[in-house]
Amino acid sequence: MIQSFYTGNAGLNANKNWLSVISDNIANVNTIGFKAERVNFEDLISSSLTTFANNSPKNMEIGGGSFVGSTTKDFSQGALMNTNTPTDLALDGEGFFMVRDAQDVTYYTRAGQFRTDANGDLINLNGMKLLGWQLDDAGNIAGAIGAINIPNDMPPHVTTKLALKEPTNLDAGSELVTGVFDTSDARTYSYVNAITVYDSLGVPHEAQLYFVHTGPNQWRVFGLMDDEPIQFNVPGDANTYDALVVEFNGVGQINRVFGYGINTDQTITGAGTETESGDLGQFTLNNTPVLPGSVVITQYTDGATTYNVNWIDDGHGNIIDLNNDNRVVGSISYDDGTVFINQFAGNGATETLTAGSYKTYDTTVSTNTIPPDSISIVPIPVNNPNSATLNTGGNPIQFTLDIQNMKQVESEFIFYAEQDGYAKGDLLSVSVSEDGLVRGVYSNGQVKDWARIAIATFNDKEILIRKGNNLFLPNSQTYTPIIVPGGVISKIRGGFLELSNVDISREFINLITAQRAYQANARTITTSDQVLQETMNIKR
Repeated sequence: MIQSFYTGNAGLNANKNWLSVISDNIANVNTIGFKAERVNFEDLISSSLTTFANNSPKNMEIGGGSFVGSTTKDFSQGALMNTNTPTDLALDGEGFFMVRDAQDVTYYTRAGQFRTDANGDLINLNGMKLLGWQLDDAGNIAGAIGAINIPNDMPPHVTTKLALKEPTNLDAGSELVTGVFDTSDARTYSYVNAITVYDSLGVPHEAQLYFVHTGPNQWRVFGLMDDEPIQFNVPGDANTYDALVVEFNGVGQINRVFGYGINTDQTITGAGTETESGDLGQFTLNNTPVLPGSVVITQYTDGATTYNVNWIDDGHGNIIDLNNDNRVVGSISYDDGTVFINQFAGNGATETLTAGSYKTYDTTVSTNTIPPDSISIVPIPVNNPNSATLNTGGNPIQFTLDIQNMKQVESEFIFYAEQDGYAKGDLLSVSVSEDGLVRGVYSNGQVKDWARIAIATFNDKEILIRKGNNLFLPNSQTYTPIIVPGGVISKIRGGFLELSNVDISREFINLITAQRAYQANARTITTSDQVLQETMNIKR
């Protein structure tokens, strides 16, 4: 009789524990990433006796009630809630985020409330760092799993490659040009366009390419970098060439590329025509044609006094004074070398240009060809005192020009170019793709993949035990999870959070059931007490 008290008490304790689990589930109905628990009841045996009659077993078993033997987690997918916060992440599928605390303990969680801290690390609400792999410049995983970091700024990157992409086209039907190339005379070239490139300090410069249609399927290409000429190297040739010759085949594709015009450095000495003619402010350089962007005048005399100046041509036919806010002081005609200085005209004196330099080129075409996808330019100094803009103090600019995708057909001129340089950028925002790529968006227009989020899963998720704060740990530290990049076993939804998977209606049903079960077990105790009382009354 006494045993029935303990049996009922066991039932009370079991259902009390069930009520605790139900209460915990209901309390966490709004907890991000929470996984509901359910109880597993097991029975207790008070006594068990087996006898045999006619070789047939007869069992007599009396139960001792029940107890909660274990709880099981419900790892089913929770609903996703849109938060519009890019660093809020939700796993759509299997797996767990991996986070690490300051003691280097790795935890597992479905709660994706992350943000970037002051150092650029992705952390959760408790300051634990989200784990993944950093990526190299090519976007490949590099190194071991570690904290994901998004730099708060991006250092500048010097331009190393400039490529003309499809649908770049030179008009095969354009008129042939016979005059000497002169950037200040649009009749001496067929087309010009420009693209911004960057030096090692992130300072932008303008690279201009001039295309001159010289014959059927044949073009010359001249270049300017701000106010300095772009010159070219030819493999196996020690000469420097001031332009390119590009030949096309009969279907408008590039056939061969050569160097054109061997460069010669000239010196202004004041000899011959470098003395002013007729008080007109006009001079003629002794050698032509002059390469645009190469003229430097450092000294002149009026016959009695010598003056030091810093005059250059800007590559577009103007002579500017670098010592006077780049004021235009004259002009130059590159084809015949005529220089006109405004202040000398009609001043009653005869001036002579006595010091300076410039470059000229001839009509030589290189014997060796140049691969159209890797045309090397001569390094352009960026600490040049004889330039208005190429004086930032950075490293020389030297990039490879790729023109292999350029076509020549009867159509409009089209220019489409790409280059790999950029200025310094500050982090504007962070986004995460479905496959776990963590991207930084910067003020310089660059979007860079910095890392890929690691996702862990377990063959037996019941080895995971709750540690609070939406964290799990394996119950054996020797157990190794399966770790894969995001997007392999589950998609990562940026701007979403996974809600608790607690089914509130089911929990209310369980709550009613547990309450009734508790009442029923309590009733067995009172009934046993009444029966025991009746037994005691027999003696009365």
